[in-house]
Amino acid sequence: MYAKGIAVVALGLALAGCGDDRPEWMKAAWEHEVDQQRWHDSKPYMKVATAGLWLERLKEQGMLTLDKPVAEMEPEAKELADCIDAALSGGSGIGADQVSRFSALCVQRLGFAG
Repeated sequence: MYAKGIAVVALGLALAGCGDDRPEWMKAAWEHEVDQQRWHDSKPYMKVATAGLWLERLKEQGMLTLDKPVAEMEPEAKELADCIDAALSGGSGIGADQVSRFSALCVQRLGFAG
């Protein structure tokens, strides 16, 4: 059951969804193919923006427990970005699919997934 939940969240993170009406803090988000190298090479504000985009996508799919507008999720996006940083710190050459899985684990660990 737990593995199924992780797979569903990972799928939600991988799905594309874009919008021009994003809050300013989310405009620097990476849209696709965020592998470990891209993540590590990103500035902190880009990581937060990307984590926010992933939270937005999960919210659109009804998969978040956060009951607030996406524009107000910057603190949660920062928590998620910090968790992803920690999860990716020990490996090397981690591809985008695996980064998505780590992200899904972080979303669950932080209590953001429903």
